[in-house]
Amino acid sequence: MHTASQRPPLLRIIILCIFAEVLNLGLPFLFGDLLGVPLFLDTIGTVFIVFYAGLIPGLIVGGLYNILRLLLMVSIGNPVYPWEMMYALCGLAIAFLTWALSWKNTSLYLTKALTFLYLILISLITAFASSMIGGAVEATQRILFDNQVYVNPVRSFIMAFLGEKTGLYIACMFARIPITVLDRLISTFFGLIVYQLVRWFEIHHE
Repeated sequence: MHTASQRPPLLRIIILCIFAEVLNLGLPFLFGDLLGVPLFLDTIGTVFIVFYAGLIPGLIVGGLYNILRLLLMVSIGNPVYPWEMMYALCGLAIAFLTWALSWKNTSLYLTKALTFLYLILISLITAFASSMIGGAVEATQRILFDNQVYVNPVRSFIMAFLGEKTGLYIACMFARIPITVLDRLISTFFGLIVYQLVRWFEIHHE
């Protein structure tokens, strides 16, 4: 991570925030919408920009994703679910927790083993937070809108839990955990890889 004296220029941060948001929007469209992979993959850019520039850029990128995705769906004529913007809370939580566990953490890069363990820790903590928040949003929309048309990567798991007569919130939260843990592991590790590639490019072209 950058120190205060190494903080990159504002223009570069803005450009990389746009790049991070493109990653957040493009990867779910490619793997989820086109290829049908049951993962979110919508926070790799968020993790990258937190590692690169800190909390505020991370919150901006993480918080804007669901709003921009909704606008994109409107522009191409797809069904629109305004309450989907509430999932931005997941992105905000992921950005904050990733920052809290990594920013200025001098032990993160001491050894490859420590880096690996920290990334696992970040992945598990953000997966738990995302499952709690996402489950609350999912349960709320089902109570208020009873909208069964909306499809996301965990819908089939939720229906299975509901079939076991569990409570709505329990079903919506626990159904997210398996996919969310895998998604957070992939997104956290690849977010760091993107960060390292960008830093390598900066070092070798400055």
